[in-house]
Amino acid sequence: MDTCVCRDALRHSFATVREAVVGAQDMDVIIANSELLAQSDEKWMRLYRCRTCGTEWAEACYSSGHMDFYYLFPAPPSGDSVRWLHEEAAGLPPS
Repeated sequence: MDTCVCRDALRHSFATVREAVVGAQDMDVIIANSELLAQSDEKWMRLYRCRTCGTEWAEACYSSGHMDFYYLFPAPPSGDSVRWLHEEAAGLPPS
């Protein structure tokens, strides 16, 4: 995990959207090194797994009222992350 792209991103607190992984550079690197596991069109969310460390990332959409932007946060350990995405997942609170 020391050489994984997720290491620095996992230092965020992920309590709110503002503390999630945002920005093209960080998100693009994490997503490029991950595989898509599942997608929920109703929730505007996707679930990825890092090919290096196995961290599962949820990608969600936040609308500020003026624009939509996507962000990443670690999916909670659930034993079945695909079920979590479809049945329980929700985006982070805005602030």
